[in-house]
Amino acid sequence: MKKYRVLLGFVLALVMAVILCPFYTDVQAAKKVKLNATEATVQLGDSYKLTLKNAEGTVKWVSKNKKIATVADNGLVTAVASGKVKVYAEYSGKKYVCTVTVPKVKLNKTEVELKDGKSFKLKLKGAKAVSYSSSDKAVATVSKKGTVKGFHLGDTIITVKDASGNEYKCYVTVVLDEEGHVHTPVFDFGYASTCTVPGLSNGTHCEVCGAVITAREPLPLKPHTYDENYTCTVCGAIDPNKPHEHTLVSDKKDPTCTEAGYTETVFCSTCGEVLMKKTELKALGHDFQGGVCTRCGVRCGVDIPHDLVTEKGKAPTCVEAGYTEAVYCKACGHIEKMSDIIPPLGHEYDGGAQCIRCTADLNGHVHNWVYEKRVEPTCQEPGMTEGRYCKDCGYREYERQFIKRVPHQYVNGKCKWCNKKEDE
Repeated sequence: MKKYRVLLGFVLALVMAVILCPFYTDVQAAKKVKLNATEATVQLGDSYKLTLKNAEGTVKWVSKNKKIATVADNGLVTAVASGKVKVYAEYSGKKYVCTVTVPKVKLNKTEVELKDGKSFKLKLKGAKAVSYSSSDKAVATVSKKGTVKGFHLGDTIITVKDASGNEYKCYVTVVLDEEGHVHTPVFDFGYASTCTVPGLSNGTHCEVCGAVITAREPLPLKPHTYDENYTCTVCGAIDPNKPHEHTLVSDKKDPTCTEAGYTETVFCSTCGEVLMKKTELKALGHDFQGGVCTRCGVRCGVDIPHDLVTEKGKAPTCVEAGYTEAVYCKACGHIEKMSDIIPPLGHEYDGGAQCIRCTADLNGHVHNWVYEKRVEPTCQEPGMTEGRYCKDCGYREYERQFIKRVPHQYVNGKCKWCNKKEDE
């Protein structure tokens, strides 16, 4: 029985391994780091982006031969010259390589015998052509897309340039066509451009068959010629850079009793530019004389409410009278609530020698007390307790007492009062 249980456990483990193995493999494969290409062909002057998939850290890119191709920090490979070069991506201690091939650059034709009136297509292999030109347009012309067409007997050189500025040449000889026709060139006069009408360059065509030998090309417009009044002397156009002439408008607002105003402001009504900024002026407030404002005529307490102020009262003392609070208008002086007088309280001794409220003695003298603060003792000088005396009559309520000196108090080896060292 024990043997069967062991066998059953082994079978279950094997089944689980078979079930989980594909899942584990898929997870591992999903996280595998690899280049998006191990081989790449890049034409001269073009670029190709390499990426290291699933790389989460810093990737270092290296070209083994920068004369053939360079690689930027972001993996952009740029072809420089024909040949092969290995580009490495260094990541997490490993190298991943891509072989980059830059094909040789050449024209599909370098020598052509072209019949009069016929054409052929010139192509640049291994690089992108950016311009085509003919050394003798009367013999043969070439279009922007590389189509060469023969017009007259003779020789010409078609030059092709790539994005790197390299030149490639095709030697073309124009011969008679099947009918033996030879173009008879006729000069086509062009005309110069003006500032409003584009011109045309000179050209030629065949007097016999009418074929265009040298096409007339449009010429760019000439710039306007502006005078001191910013007007073109040819077409009358106005210079767009002519300075703007402001249309000035001024405005200001005087403050009133209740509304703020501002000083004069000057601005252009056309463009809105402010040439003189305004300054805000506060409202003046009412100027009441006899309850009527001298500026706007408003009546305090009739047209507007009173501006009431409450003046606090004063409590009476033993010898001085007090008074209750009063309420009045600070604008016109109207009294809303009259203040009442409170008689003095008089001294109250309660069987003692001093008034319990003001400390006056039985003769009515009120002491003018001077308070002496407590002085703390140090290791050099004794201290003093606090005291109080009348500076008018000299009476001292209680005498000050000396406080004994205190021992030295050492902090970091020195007394904090006298700086004496602890070991002296």
